[in-house]
Amino acid sequence: MPTTLPQSVREHFGEQVAEDFSRWFAENVEYELVTKSEYRKILSRLDAIDERFAVIDEQFEKVDERFEHVDERFDQMEDRFNERFEQVDQRFEQVDQRLEQVDQRFESMEERFDKRFEGMDAKLDRMNDRILSMTRWLIGLVALFGSLVTALLAVAQFTG
Repeated sequence: MPTTLPQSVREHFGEQVAEDFSRWFAENVEYELVTKSEYRKILSRLDAIDERFAVIDEQFEKVDERFEHVDERFDQMEDRFNERFEQVDQRFEQVDQRLEQVDQRFESMEERFDKRFEGMDAKLDRMNDRILSMTRWLIGLVALFGSLVTALLAVAQFTG
């Protein structure tokens, strides 16, 4: 079906240009046009693709629902873990408090032992001083008695 140009165009450009343009336009349009059968094939293919995309969309919705459920479960698990960790932290704090009490008790016991040992050291020092003094007196007395006995024996030998 040849393309006809309006009469004003034919008059303005001339009959030959109008015919050439009409022929050229018709050839290019025929080359670029899609036939009805091809158009129907393309439409049927597009319908099939639309159906496939609809199925894929449904599958993605199901996957999204599953991910939402998994996210909810992970959130619940995270909440439970956080609760348990808080309980463990509280227990550790209690243990730390008990250990601090034990440390305080050990420090007080250490102070008492230090006081007792200082007292015992003082007593032992006094006893050592007394023993040393008594030992000196004993040695002195033994020497004195030895001297007296020697003197008495010497007197007894000369007198008797």
